[in-house]
Amino acid sequence: MAKTIRDMIEEKITKLRNVDALSPQEIAQESIELSSLWASVNMEIVDRKMAYNLKLKNLLEVHQTAPKAKIHAESSNEFRELLEVEAYSKSVQELIRSCKVSVKLAESELREAKY
Repeated sequence: MAKTIRDMIEEKITKLRNVDALSPQEIAQESIELSSLWASVNMEIVDRKMAYNLKLKNLLEVHQTAPKAKIHAESSNEFRELLEVEAYSKSVQELIRSCKVSVKLAESELREAKY
């Protein structure tokens, strides 16, 4: 069975939890790989948003008013999946930022150690 993007990101998250055991180069490499995966997550957002919009359009035809259609659409699986992938995207973004800060800190420590 092929790994999903979520599985690959979870592996990175698990590896980065023990950040003290990783070198700055390893952290930078993980950040680069996470950035690549993040692009895929963002593409998934587009797909999920389209699925939600189609659901909303169909519900608008059924309920005839936008507020009613929106209430029903926001209780659908499509909306839940959209929220999940958006939250996941934000989490990956923060993880990438944390990796970058960690690498910068390590570089700074190395520079100070030389003097």
